[in-house]
This record gives sequence, structure tokens and C-alpha cells, in this order.
Amino acid sequence: MSITIRQANTGDASEIASLHIASRIAAYKNIIPDSILDNQSQQKEETMWMDALRKNPENVLVAVTAEKEIAGFVGFGPSRDRDNEGEIYAIYNNPEYFRSGIGRLLWKAAREQLAARGYSTVVALVITENIQARKFYESVGFKLVEDSDSTFTWEGEVLNEVCYVVHDLNSSIPG
Repeated sequence: MSITIRQANTGDASEIASLHIASRIAAYKNIIPDSILDNQSQQKEETMWMDALRKNPENVLVAVTAEKEIAGFVGFGPSRDRDNEGEIYAIYNNPEYFRSGIGRLLWKAAREQLAARGYSTVVALVITENIQARKFYESVGFKLVEDSDSTFTWEGEVLNEVCYVVHDLNSSIPG
């Protein structure tokens, strides 16, 4: 499989939105109520992504197949809660490409950009019950921050999350 990683642009907003919705449905089944997953709005997602890509296009990378299909994306930038740290806001793949190595490619590319921006530490917040995502972050060198349990609300549903951290972005990625 031939994958190219490139910076996203506003022309990608619709495809990223569709991928984001499909990926959340697949990844969060039995974690987030179906009533929330089944009622995600393509228009709302497109608007959110168009806005994000207009404001900070440098913070979103896409993985593109040889057929020019967006197979995954990563959103990253300065941490929303911690000074002088970077953050992975999201890594999502098209469900057809789960466990294909695309997430690892996206992380490597985001890591390089975060390091180039001067960050040596990066955090990622992960839904506690999302075991596959937790395994992914652990496989690329993130460590669970002890006692980092917190909550957030999505469409009225209170969800639990934990924080992962990786230090020394210049070290090699495991595996």
C-alpha cells in the first residue's frame, strides 16, 4: 500500500469530516451511546474542519492513498492545557485502514513537525474505555500519566479520559 503524508487543506474538509464520523462510529461502538454516534452531522463536521483548516492548516496532516483517497488524519499543535508542550488532538483512520500502520505514519510525521516547532513533550487525551487507541499510543512510545483521569462532555454524555505523554521527541519510535 502506497501512502503519502501531506498537509491538509480546505479542499479536504468534506472527506476528513466523513472519515471522522465513520471512524468514530467504528471505534466508539459500545463506548459512546449509539444515539450520539448515529446522529453526527456531516454538515457540522465539515464546517468545523473547514474552520480549523482555514485557521491552522499546519496543524492537520492527511494520509493519502495512491488512489487519492484520504485514509487517515492527525490533528496536532500546542497543548490546550499544558504550557510548552505539544498535543495530539486526534488521530483517526478510515475504518478500512484500521491497524494498517497509517496511524503510526501520521504520528511520525506529526512528531517531526512538533519537534521542529520546539516541543520535546507531547500529550494525548484518550477516552478511558478506548482500549485500541490506548494500545496504539503505548505502541508508539506514549506512557500513561498516573492519576490523570478526567471527564469531558460530548452531546450531553459525560465521558472519562486519561492522559498519555511522550518525552524526548528526538528519540526513536518503538517498533
